[in-house]
Amino acid sequence: MARRAPSEDDDGGLDSLLDTMTNVVGILVLVLIVTQMSVAEVVTRVTSESDIDEEKVAELEQQLLTKKKEAYELSRILVDPLDIDAEAQREELRKSKELLARRQKQIADSKKQMNEYAMKIESDREMAEKAATEIANTKQQREQMQTLIATSLEQKAKLEAMLDQTPKRQVAADVEVSIPNPRPAPPGSKEASFVCSGNQVFPVNAEVFRKRAEVKAKAIIQRLGLDRDPKAGIDPEKFTPLYEKLKDQDNFFDVEYYVQGKTWPRIRLTPREGRGATESMLATPRSRFRRDLLSQLDATKYYGRFYVLPDSFDVYVAARSVFSQQGILAGWEPQNEDWLYTTHITGGIRLGPPPPPPKNPPDPNAPKPKPASVID
Repeated sequence: MARRAPSEDDDGGLDSLLDTMTNVVGILVLVLIVTQMSVAEVVTRVTSESDIDEEKVAELEQQLLTKKKEAYELSRILVDPLDIDAEAQREELRKSKELLARRQKQIADSKKQMNEYAMKIESDREMAEKAATEIANTKQQREQMQTLIATSLEQKAKLEAMLDQTPKRQVAADVEVSIPNPRPAPPGSKEASFVCSGNQVFPVNAEVFRKRAEVKAKAIIQRLGLDRDPKAGIDPEKFTPLYEKLKDQDNFFDVEYYVQGKTWPRIRLTPREGRGATESMLATPRSRFRRDLLSQLDATKYYGRFYVLPDSFDVYVAARSVFSQQGILAGWEPQNEDWLYTTHITGGIRLGPPPPPPKNPPDPNAPKPKPASVID
């Protein structure tokens, strides 16, 4: 085959070929570069991974050694279930429970003992505080007592000095007092009453006052017609205001009218100040009191009865001396300081409806009570 002569078309083909070859070479170069880079990276990574694996291997070997030791220790502790003695284990468990119970009891006893110690300490502390307070009070009382003793000694010295300067007084005459001999009044004798108040003796003319009160009370009843209904009796609401307005008196007493318990009209005697007989009057035989009153008492018909208030014992003793001189029997009855002579009125006047008859009437054959001992 004959060769053709070169032409312009052939030049263009070579250029294209050269361009293609250039491109292929460039691509190959790039592939080579990339390949080299990948190989280097792979080498580096492999090298790095080799180093990490060695460290992990060493760590795992250490862990394996530890586990082997733990397995050895466990093999020493663990017992084969077939080798366990159940009775021995139960006995050991029972002993352990007993030991635990004893220890718990010891702990409880210890706590109780500690609480008791704490309470005792608190009690001792309170007792100590109380004792300290008592000591302080005792000290204060002792100081007060010393001051009082010093004051008393000083007052005693003053009184002794005053006593030394006081002239001696004559000793008063002895008072003769008879030994008490309580006994009833002689049969048939009447009581002559005397009130000893304000260290004076007041003769009581009670019978006259009772009669006057009876007359005045019956006058009220008749004027108001209060006795027309025996079942209803005397109305105390109508009777009392008029009765308690009444007054009476004599030379020795003011007489007050009053109703007791809305049932019984009574009188109350208040001594008139300065109207009684004094000790000097009793000591004078010709005094009016002795001449007009005491000399009129018949020793065979009367006996004296003295009601003595706390402030009048001396005048009572003087009066009893006069009675003894005249041979008149007498007795006395001490009273409190605000006592007043009171008595009923005659006539059997009772306010309100009459009381029901007694369920058990008195036995007429019953022995009579013994008379009161009014003589001493």
